[in-house]
Amino acid sequence: MRLLAMGDMVYLMAFGLLAPLFALFLKQQIPGVTPLSVGFAEAVFLLVLGTVRPFTELACRNDFRGWRAQNFLWFGSVLAVGAPFFYLMARDMVDIYVIQALYGVGLAFSEPAWDRMEQKTCHLANGPVWFRLDAFGALLAAGLALLGGMIADSQGIPALLVFFGVTLFLAALLMGAAYRRLALNARA
Repeated sequence: MRLLAMGDMVYLMAFGLLAPLFALFLKQQIPGVTPLSVGFAEAVFLLVLGTVRPFTELACRNDFRGWRAQNFLWFGSVLAVGAPFFYLMARDMVDIYVIQALYGVGLAFSEPAWDRMEQKTCHLANGPVWFRLDAFGALLAAGLALLGGMIADSQGIPALLVFFGVTLFLAALLMGAAYRRLALNARA
């Protein structure tokens, strides 16, 4: 369970490594894209994430039975999983800005729930064990970034977005099932 939780968190972090490929995708897909508009799109995502996450984190921290965290996980995962598919339907940069905001809200809701699940299942103290898991996570993220680059190069960026969307959907289903199985939302 520990590796499942850590692997899925790292996988979500690896999605952020797509920023350079995201810029190429926008340049190919949407006419008139400039480096400024790509930077603004990333800024919208980070601004929404940074603004909403402290509130969702506080709500999850004060949720002793886990019911709120489980609902946050589902809600946030739906938005985060939808983002790659929404990118494929975008017609202009306004669509991209809205999708980036939705993606930021999705991660702001789902990340604290992932953290809660990790705390409840791993029971690890800070120290050498976390350092090894963080090192493993960094290597896994690097491997996923390389895999993403290979898929984008051989199949195209739209295929990469579909791959990430489907895989994120499966990861969200697995984590939701694990959340339910571990009875983190059981009545105290």
